[in-house]
Amino acid sequence: MNLQSVNANISRVPFFRFMNFEIQDLDSLHAEAEVKFQPRLIGNPVMEYYHGGIIASLMEATAAIAVHPDFTDAPAKPINLTVDYLRPAVKGSLFARADVTRKGKRIASVSVNTWQTARDKPVAEGLYHFLLV
Repeated sequence: MNLQSVNANISRVPFFRFMNFEIQDLDSLHAEAEVKFQPRLIGNPVMEYYHGGIIASLMEATAAIAVHPDFTDAPAKPINLTVDYLRPAVKGSLFARADVTRKGKRIASVSVNTWQTARDKPVAEGLYHFLLV
């Protein structure tokens, strides 16, 4: 599956359109995405930080796409997730990288990191498990 068709599928999902994210890199074991800053994604209007739900949603979407890039037929279903918020996400682009750590016949595990200016300064880390249908 190529980036153009994956991003075309993303544009068909209303919440993904709201977040306005794009997959930048993809192979059989990982996906990387970017969200460009938009005021509607702010959770703290005083400090202008991203909403934690937006960060977790970006992480989940990137993880699901890493597991099953052609999600139009049968998307991977999240069954468990853990998100650790490490620092505030301020105005600017937000990036996520999802690495499939294990993919069996029924369940997949994915590790996800988000950052802004430097990968070695993550905003959040997460572990996601998906049921494969």
